[in-house]
Amino acid sequence: MKTPLTKIAFAAATGTVLSLGAMANSAEAASFNFSYTLQNGDILSGMLEGEVQADNDTVIVSEISMASFNGVLGPEITFIESVSEFLAGIPGVPTVSFSGSVMDIITCDTSSCSDGFLFEGSGSIFGGPAYSSGFSYGNTFDNYNPERWQLTAKNVTSVPEPASLLGLLTVGALGIASHRKGSKLKKAE
Repeated sequence: MKTPLTKIAFAAATGTVLSLGAMANSAEAASFNFSYTLQNGDILSGMLEGEVQADNDTVIVSEISMASFNGVLGPEITFIESVSEFLAGIPGVPTVSFSGSVMDIITCDTSSCSDGFLFEGSGSIFGGPAYSSGFSYGNTFDNYNPERWQLTAKNVTSVPEPASLLGLLTVGALGIASHRKGSKLKKAE
């Protein structure tokens, strides 16, 4: 026989599961290899981490590693920002895209950007799409061409949002508690 406590715990767990199912949202966290060939044939390459957006083209970048220029490893990238936000104060997020059409990212060795590189694909800041870089990445300003950009996924995994994980843990704890409470009541009878 189910006690009122067991019924309440079961109802709460069911409600939590249903509400989580309605609100569940998985982000696509992924690792990528990237490369860009400048007009003179020099090559910038490296790896990045980011989340693929719903358009399946745009990637919001969270990390850049192993950035190199013509095969020579550059300094560690510790600062990543939107070019629009960094240079013009227009709110934005650091983005790249598979197609190369959406590019709004500045990456640097420090927040003062003494060395690094940027891609600004809209042309709104420099009067045309641009690639610009510090000493370790070519020390150049180049007209950006999306046809010379490559972004390839290394792996894509669905990552549950933190709220979903917390909800699942709560449901599990409620289930265990109600089962133990039910077992104790049965033994007492």
